[in-house]
Amino acid sequence: MEKNGKHTRLRVDHYNKHKKYVFWLAKELIPFSLKPRAINETDKRSGKVYSRWHISTKSLQLFDEFRALFYRGRIKIVPRNLEALITPLSLAIWYMDDGFRRKDSKGFYLCTSSYTQEEHKVLQEVLFKRFMILTKVHHQREYLRMFIPSASANTFNGLIKPYVLPDLNYKLL
Repeated sequence: MEKNGKHTRLRVDHYNKHKKYVFWLAKELIPFSLKPRAINETDKRSGKVYSRWHISTKSLQLFDEFRALFYRGRIKIVPRNLEALITPLSLAIWYMDDGFRRKDSKGFYLCTSSYTQEEHKVLQEVLFKRFMILTKVHHQREYLRMFIPSASANTFNGLIKPYVLPDLNYKLL
């Protein structure tokens, strides 16, 4: 979510591998979203061209309210009322957008590097209380991310699977 003029908009960028997800998200956000568009960038070191898909919503006061829930200034935060906001669908969207499966186990990751240690504790409590999903916090260099170990993998997978797009089934068990 970013300030754009007087109000806020949602902006999403993904590489070609997730093109169908970007188009699905744009469709779900009608009438707020603008048409997805391709962006090509050349890596100056290798000369290789990378394509990604971009959507953004219109800048609206409605999105100011959401930004106020999830940001303090420019810092992303875990909202106080997260338990009321998190549903199987929102969890699936979070995972499709910013999660991945470990290759060496049944575990899953949710990228949460912008949150503090205390906010990770809140996330852990909400996921357990709401869905009985056990989690751990893993360190990746100086960043933190939420790990869902194999003990809760089937629960997590079953919860989000009905909402995960077929093109992203590779992220599931």
